Amino acid sequence: MQTKSRFLIPLLPLFSIAFLVVSGYIDTERLMGTRDAYLSFVILQLLGFVLPTVFFCKARGENYIFRMKLRLFGLEKTVFLIFSVLVMICAMMAMELFLRNFGISDGLYAHSVFRIYGRTLPELGSNIYDTLYTMVVFAILPAATEELLFRSVLYTEYEHLGAPAAIVLTSLLYSLLGMSVVSLVPSFVGGLFLGFSLYITQSVLAPFVIHVVYNLYCLFLEEYVWAFISKPENEIFFVFLLITLMLISAIMMMSQAERVIYDKGIRKLPMPEYAERFRSKKKTAIWKGALGAFVSPAYLLCIVLFVLRVVGIV
Repeated sequence: MQTKSRFLIPLLPLFSIAFLVVSGYIDTERLMGTRDAYLSFVILQLLGFVLPTVFFCKARGENYIFRMKLRLFGLEKTVFLIFSVLVMICAMMAMELFLRNFGISDGLYAHSVFRIYGRTLPELGSNIYDTLYTMVVFAILPAATEELLFRSVLYTEYEHLGAPAAIVLTSLLYSLLGMSVVSLVPSFVGGLFLGFSLYITQSVLAPFVIHVVYNLYCLFLEEYVWAFISKPENEIFFVFLLITLMLISAIMMMSQAERVIYDKGIRKLPMPEYAERFRSKKKTAIWKGALGAFVSPAYLLCIVLFVLRVVGIV
């Protein structure tokens, strides 16, 4: 069953990526600057992510929902989430600065335009209703739909290969959503953070919260940070501050992760089923399984479709 599903699992993200590619050819120019443009992206996310995920879960059986980690996380994990958000923000900014130094990205945030799945939408008005609408379309809904697909379903399907393989495999597929070579590495790193938070908390709500907070930062705070960095006299100070904050946050995040795992051991909580299987198998067999999942036809088709899109063939 695991061998068969290894080839079928990537069909789910393949459908989502193909749907994003096809939707890119829909002419929405006349919708630009209106609420209808935002509504079209809501429909796109529901059709491209939620609907196929629901069908997949239904096909896997009625009890599948109990494997999807749709549970709350304890308050003792809140500190871990706070430092996870800080590390993720700092890591993304560090990569943006690195890319800018190589001329790949200018490091400036265009607040007049919001970008999602390789496409852009103009900013709505500044009243409370437009702000809430923007938060739903660009922060809350993408986090919910993407975490449901990648961290809840795909991670669950790859879990029998062990947590490291599951995190890497899902993060790579997740990084393809940006439809951009520039965003590939930052999205992959972001996926690693989100997957790690799922592993520590065993709750998909944790990466969802981190994802939402990071999206809100990008929407409402990032422009001010880049405005500060754009001044030459501030850049050296900011780099020093960024590295310091990132190191401190990373140490605290790992410390909290260790505490969570230690507490589980003290309370003698049962290990996940995949962890017990992982212990009983040879590591070479585990990594062969992960490599086999990576080179499965559907997984490779996801990568090929991404490449064809970014080079302009499709």
